[in-house]
Amino acid sequence: MKSSLKLKQFLTLVIMASVLLSCNLDDGPATIPIPETDIVEVATAENLNSLLAALERADLANTLKGDGPFTVFAPTDEAFSSFLSSNGFASVDAVPTATLQQLLLNHVVSGRIDSAPLADLQRNYLQNLADGPGESKLSLYFDATDGVVLNGLATVTQADVVAENGIIHIINQVISLPTLDTFMSADANLEVFGTALDAAAVVSDLPSDLKESTGGPYTIFVPVPAAFDALLDTNNDWNFVSDIEENLLAAVLEHHTLSGNVRSSDIIPGQAVTTLEGDEITIVSKDGGLEITDGSGNEGAIIGPTDIQASNGVIHLITNNVLLPDTTN
Repeated sequence: MKSSLKLKQFLTLVIMASVLLSCNLDDGPATIPIPETDIVEVATAENLNSLLAALERADLANTLKGDGPFTVFAPTDEAFSSFLSSNGFASVDAVPTATLQQLLLNHVVSGRIDSAPLADLQRNYLQNLADGPGESKLSLYFDATDGVVLNGLATVTQADVVAENGIIHIINQVISLPTLDTFMSADANLEVFGTALDAAAVVSDLPSDLKESTGGPYTIFVPVPAAFDALLDTNNDWNFVSDIEENLLAAVLEHHTLSGNVRSSDIIPGQAVTTLEGDEITIVSKDGGLEITDGSGNEGAIIGPTDIQASNGVIHLITNNVLLPDTTN
């Protein structure tokens, strides 16, 4: 079944998220009293012993005692135990310090964000404090349509545990550093592109590369489902992206992909860049935004939202068109 997307509603949510993250959240929820205890002290009272041990080992406990404010998604002891066992670590002390530090920072967001605005936004991204490629910080995807689920994996089991310098949301799993595939698996706006990658896997190395945290980094311009619907409508034999011939589909997907971690601030309007497929695309400024001309000369592919940052690359959404390579050669 061809997918559909309420783009106007989606873009409204993105604008709301931008407002949320740019506002001063320091005062916290007006209806929740603020105690005179910091995040580490509150974590102690909540018996989050594994988190506390990890913070001490990673030299982050003093950071979370600081002014902040911080929003911490705090795994339970059971969540840490499961994570350590799954990754072959005997204890928190066995995790390399640098690895543990980035893992913990992947659970921390600047500002005091309680569950109410997350529920209002329903699905979107936050920026956490973990390091991505270059000078970037990683993204954290949340789905708050039925509770709050992070990166399609961890569920908030106890929300709004308030501290003087922030707020804690207790979660049932440790959130691993996300790859590009993490977001494609979790975010409905990326799922058709992810399905197309799976269909093209027999002739392209790109799908497996996007799942590996050691690969890349890559920059991917991902069309939303409605853009894929428009492409499928051009051929009566195409009802699903998997109906597209594998070599053509692989070429189309690689035409959306660049080597390197190119964030929106790095884009030079008017500059042609070569995709993994081999053809060039050109990104131009138009009406205050960015648009792409693809390898076939089609203009007007609108970029936005941008800068969904994974550990092995960055995603920018395309709201209207699928980019097509030059197939005349």
